[in-house]
This record gives sequence, C-alpha cells and structure tokens, in this order.
Amino acid sequence: MGSPIEFTDAPGLASHLQQVTESADSASRSVYLLEGLSRDFVAVFGQHFNLHPSLFMDHERLVPCADRMTGENGGLPTLPSAIIHEDHIALKYHEPLSFSKHPTKFRCVCESSGRHIAITRIMGKFSNVGIARRKCTFWSTTTKAGGWTSLIICDPPIRRLLANSSGTLSHPVETSPYEAGYIDFRPLKDQLKTRCGPPRTSLLDDILFYIQNVSEETDLAHPRFLRVFVEKLIASHYLKLARFLQTNVEKVQWHFSRRQDLASFDISTSEEQWSDVQAWERRLAEYQDDLEGIMIQLGVPLVNSHESSQAEFSADSRADFQYLWFRYREIRQRVNMLASAVTTLANLAGNRAVFRTAELQLKEAEHAGRGARSVKMLTTLGLIFLPLSFAASIFSMSDKFAPGGSDFWVYFAVSLPLLGLVVFVSLVAELGFKDSETQWSFSVVLSKVRERFT
Repeated sequence: MGSPIEFTDAPGLASHLQQVTESADSASRSVYLLEGLSRDFVAVFGQHFNLHPSLFMDHERLVPCADRMTGENGGLPTLPSAIIHEDHIALKYHEPLSFSKHPTKFRCVCESSGRHIAITRIMGKFSNVGIARRKCTFWSTTTKAGGWTSLIICDPPIRRLLANSSGTLSHPVETSPYEAGYIDFRPLKDQLKTRCGPPRTSLLDDILFYIQNVSEETDLAHPRFLRVFVEKLIASHYLKLARFLQTNVEKVQWHFSRRQDLASFDISTSEEQWSDVQAWERRLAEYQDDLEGIMIQLGVPLVNSHESSQAEFSADSRADFQYLWFRYREIRQRVNMLASAVTTLANLAGNRAVFRTAELQLKEAEHAGRGARSVKMLTTLGLIFLPLSFAASIFSMSDKFAPGGSDFWVYFAVSLPLLGLVVFVSLVAELGFKDSETQWSFSVVLSKVRERFT
C-alpha cells in the first residue's frame, strides 16, 4: 500500500478526485478515510461518487427514535431485506474509554460528534470509564479492470465534553482505551513482523495501521479485506465492552455475597442500586439490538452454521459476532438475576426499617407507660394527702385540736372518713368510663362492680 495523503480542506480533495478520474487508470485501488461528517467533505464525496444521502444519514443517526435526553436524532426503521441490498454498511458500536478525571454526573456528550457517552455508577460511585456511542460506515465500488475504491467514515476521538444541556459550555478531557484496549487480531506471524500493535488512539488510526501492515497473503483484488478489518475492529470493541460489563456485575455481586449483616444497605442505597441495575438492563437491550443490526447487515445468522469450515470462519467475522450475540445474552441474564437480588435486598431493607420503627414505637410506649404510672402514683398521693391537709386546715383554727390537745382525736375521726369518701368518689369516677367512650355513665359503674364481685 502507498503512503497516506491527508486532505485538510474540501477543495484539495475535490482536485485530487478529479485528477484520479482524468488519469483513466481504472485499475487503481484507493481507500478514503473520513473522520467526522464535515459538510464540505460530504458534499465532495457524495457528488463525485454519486452516493445516496442515506449513507451519510445512517452514519449520523445512532438511535431508532429521537432521544430527548441526549439530543441525538433518530433513524428510520428499515426492513432487513432492504438493508441487505444497500451498497454500504453502517456499524454502530460502543467503545469503553477511561477518563482522566472521574465524571460527576451521568450526562456526557462529545462536543465534536454530539455522541452520547454513558456513565456508569457502581455501588454509589461514578466509574471513570465511559461508554461512547460510535459508528463506522463502509462503502466500496469496483471497476471492470480490477480496480476499486473504498470510503470509510469514522467518528473522531473525544477531546472535549459538553458541560451543559444547551451545548454552550465545554471542557477538555483526556481519554485512554479501557484496560489498554482490544487485543490485536492479526495472525501471530504478522504480529512478529511488525513488532507492534495498533495505536488504539482512534478508529481511523487503527484502520490505517491495519492497511499499512496488511499481510502478504491477503487478497487485494477486492476491497472485502478492508471490510473484514472494519468488522473485526468493531467486534473487538464489543468484546472489550462485554469485559467491562461483566466486571461491573461481578463487583456488585461480590459486595452482596458473604455478608453476615446487611445493615449498611439501607433503603436509599437499595433504591440507588436498583436504579443503576435498571440502567444496565436498558443499555444491554440497546447493545443486543445493535449487534442484531450488525448481523443483519453482514448476513450473519443468529445460529451457528456447521456447514462452513474453520478457515472460512477465520477469514471473516461471522463467528465473532455470533459469539458476541450469545455473550451479551448471557450477560443480560446475569443482570436480570442481579435485578432480582437487588429487589430482594430492597425488601430486606424495608423489613429492617419496619422492625426498627416498631422497636422505637415499643420504647416510646414503655416510656409513656412509665409516665402514666408516675402520674397515677402522684394522683394517689394527692388523694391521700388532700383530705388530711384539708382537715388539718380546719382544726388548726383552735389550739385544742392541735397535736397534744385534748380534742386531737377529733382530727382523725373526721379526716379518715373524709379520705375514704374522696377515694370512693375517685374510684366511681374512674369506673364510669368505658375503654372506647369518653362520656361518663352510672350504669357503667354498676356493671363493672357486678363483674368484679360476681
């Protein structure tokens, strides 16, 4: 392959394409890598190669319907039979990236592409790994003389993030591949020749690396080998994402296991964890839908076919995407089981809260009972000393009724019957009330007296 040429403006690209057309070399082979969807470059490519507008629209739109939360435009549903006959493929994938600083909120959007970046919260803390929505579009055409031309559209790397929903503020960010990125998928003998792997800085740089280090055994007569490179790159990103998702599930399951006391998981923590697991379920459904969309475009069956040989499977990406589809289905089942576990945890936390509330109510009832007993004791003392003090105040007007006087016995003769009368009246007053009523009744007194003495 020849040395790459970089075009920084649309007029230079248009002049180059015109020179290639006028050279009348129909056996030439060219690969054009476009990073981003610049209107000027899109206009040049579309007009020169007579490309259908759906090619660029499919690359721009990532979600089936317009997303109000992320601001991404929605695509149009297309029948699988119509997708197979299109002259291009638009492969949506999700790339896990490690951020230099931990995100502080869920909303993250790339400033240059407008793609949404999913932020994950694990056990109450934001992860420094974001999952960027991306897309790669491949188009090619051939000539009768054996020449061909390919156009590969990639998303640019993330350099700045939007800081608000209106898109007026942004800040720089540094990213790196999650766990050093995907593993080089070339044969081992080709890896030994180059002594290095892909840069993993952007999809464009990685594709350029594989083009420049193409194997000598590769058939260059058809641009299909480029498409296989793109397919394997996308599959590698999905495999790395599956690793990230599985790690998150295992972290949460580890925190739930081997616990003697789950008191640290209160209701708010359980609700937060339940919400995070719901987000994982929603994302996994999206990832599976995207994998199915890729398999439909590539004509890959969902069920493994044993008719193809091992050599045929190693020459394309059918086996890769079939494995990924089953892998993501398994991870989704584990997330569903985790959701059930979180629901059970929330029930346990709710029962624990109810038990603590009942304990507090019991303590309050015991405290109220002690207060009632204290009031009853004070009332009893008042009933005893009130008649005595009243009688003493009466007989204190004369010295002969004072202690040591000749008529001091009259004090006891009057106060003791008076004490009995007061106690009798208080008992009658207490017996005259029913437990569920507030009105006093003499018939209630008589009925209670009969119950006690019969």
